[in-house]
Amino acid sequence: MIYLFHGEEEFGKSERIAALRARLGDLAEMNAVTLDGRTLSRDAFLHHVDVPPFLGDFRLVVVEGLLTRLEKKNPDGRQSEAAKAFLAWLADYLPTMPETTLLVLTENKKISARNPVLKAVQRLGERGEVRLFETPKLKRGELASWVADHARKKGIPLASGVAESLALFIGPNLRVIDSELEKLALYAGDRPITQKDLRLLCPYAKEASIFDMVDALGGRRTSAAFRLLAQMRRQGAHPLYLLTMIVRQYRILIQVKDYMSQGMRLQEIASALHLHPYPTEKAMRQARGYAPDQLEHIYDRLLETDVAIKTGRLDANLALDMLIVALARVS
Repeated sequence: MIYLFHGEEEFGKSERIAALRARLGDLAEMNAVTLDGRTLSRDAFLHHVDVPPFLGDFRLVVVEGLLTRLEKKNPDGRQSEAAKAFLAWLADYLPTMPETTLLVLTENKKISARNPVLKAVQRLGERGEVRLFETPKLKRGELASWVADHARKKGIPLASGVAESLALFIGPNLRVIDSELEKLALYAGDRPITQKDLRLLCPYAKEASIFDMVDALGGRRTSAAFRLLAQMRRQGAHPLYLLTMIVRQYRILIQVKDYMSQGMRLQEIASALHLHPYPTEKAMRQARGYAPDQLEHIYDRLLETDVAIKTGRLDANLALDMLIVALARVS
């Protein structure tokens, strides 16, 4: 059986591959291998794919990034002759592959519909599967339902509002949500995961609070900003950590504001900043509330606060309080 999994959504692919590995049972360690397609040769490919399984019925071979590498264009915009030859050879070979091998070609980007290997797998009928994994375009309520359903399938109980909070804090990054659920479940044991657990263990909750505080400052809602600051202090956040997070958020806003002025769109900005589109979209919304000179003034004020704390000129908590007042008055 031959599988071609492509697209940027990694969580769905990893779950599907894990399910295939589970089919091997206790023999998975001896009958499963993962190969780096970025450097894989034909001989090395054949060496692993043509080997019969040891004691079991199947052998699982996962090849990562091979088709992405072979589709890559040269500086002149053309595909190399060697890459074309490799693709043609692979397309011809796949129908002859041993039926005892489960081959997974997994790619972190969408593969062209014209790719000869993709077409070859499609022609295999029941012996082949091509599946595109894309990040789901879920609204917040739909994502919260996905979180609740996923937790239920994993046997992880959630207290009221936890699914909604995870959806809000993390956005549609299913792998991160799954990882956070596992971590929280380990901490909570048999009891349901609570909002308190989330605030204690989930770094995204703290980042979300910083987002909310910057929102409050941008809206000149000083009291709301102070409430959020007090909440983070009660959760044990160190003043220098809070200052670092505030600086990080305003640095992102400055960069986002600059990229927006160049006409860049959401996905382009997210890629340039190495951020997920979800927090990038929120930053774009926040950046629209500031003029460039306001952000420059704020960044100067942040630097002054950092120096005042680190030189001992001001108590750290007092310096943060003064900073919140100053940022809320920026005009």
